[in-house]
Amino acid sequence: MDTTARRLLMPSYRVALDVLGVPAGVEPPTVLPRAEELLARTHLVEDRSVEVVRGQAQLHLRFLVPASHGAREDDVAEDAVRTMARDLGAIAHLGRWTLRRGPGRHWRTVRSGRA
Repeated sequence: MDTTARRLLMPSYRVALDVLGVPAGVEPPTVLPRAEELLARTHLVEDRSVEVVRGQAQLHLRFLVPASHGAREDDVAEDAVRTMARDLGAIAHLGRWTLRRGPGRHWRTVRSGRA
């Protein structure tokens, strides 16, 4: 099976993570690339963006998880988000996160928490 076919079988997730601020000396534009770098240690990151939702800055990252079993896939995705948020906390003050499972226009919330 080629790489493209394997990627089609991998479930896609999106995480929205509130960024409440950054400490002195940290440039805000560095937070999103650092989040991607942290998540990409273990998962293929397909997309990233910063959005302002109800006046709150949020990082949005879409990533893939190896196919296994639905609940196990959700656990793996949550572990990845928690690890990324924990490590990102070194350069940003973070709030809530929401993890959604795809595909496309039918993203459904599977987990949420606080960083």
